[in-house]
Amino acid sequence: MRNAMRAEWVPLLRPRFLLGTLAAVTACAMLGTVLTFLSVGHTDFDGNPVTAAWLSEPEGMTQGAQTVSILLGVVALSVVAAALAGDHAHGMLRNQLVAQPHRARLLAGKLLALASFVVLVVAAATVVAAALAFPLAPVRGVSSAAWLSGAGVAALGTSFVNLCIGSLGYAAVGVLAAIVLRGPASAIAVAIAYALPVEMLVSRIYPPARAWLPIQLMQEIATGGTAFAVPYAEALLRGCLYAAAMVAVAIVFFRRRDMTS
Repeated sequence: MRNAMRAEWVPLLRPRFLLGTLAAVTACAMLGTVLTFLSVGHTDFDGNPVTAAWLSEPEGMTQGAQTVSILLGVVALSVVAAALAGDHAHGMLRNQLVAQPHRARLLAGKLLALASFVVLVVAAATVVAAALAFPLAPVRGVSSAAWLSGAGVAALGTSFVNLCIGSLGYAAVGVLAAIVLRGPASAIAVAIAYALPVEMLVSRIYPPARAWLPIQLMQEIATGGTAFAVPYAEALLRGCLYAAAMVAVAIVFFRRRDMTS
């Protein structure tokens, strides 16, 4: 498993891929932070008022990253789907199975490497959002005093963990799509189509469905339980069960299907 994990990090650390992914999440974090502070005195996407007092609370430092948690999730989904399905498309998987014929261990090593990469890019986004919040705060009349308190540091850590869990939930969708479809383009397209328009449309037409749809639950987790009226603990339990189920189904497919490429 460790060898499979190390091998998976080799393509992930290629400069063009690594820098491109970090640039994407950094841009997302910067965009979310700037738009969040520019929204002071107005309302957010859901119609909730954005005030200087609200952003001055300990949790205000990372509101920018939480604002674009959907985009961070899409990046995680795309990276995982592209990496796993790319092994099929490029014929690398058969060679890897020669070195490691135990399929479950091979896939487990790959998933651990990809999960740690997702945590890395979420960490980068969180740091950028937090750092950019400080110079923007005085411009919009926001006090940053609470951000540097013990409560602020705790809120930063909590926000980071929630964003990681939410993004890993998106990544689980990418894992399932990649293993089932085995083509990078089709896996990414189908996974994103389900995660964004399908679930959003269903939840808009029938709002109670938001409490049970996996991606909607991941959004609830990523925002710390403020996305909609579902208790955070329930969203966390349901979201983790969904993610575990998707990974389990992917493992079953991976172990039982013939490797023809």
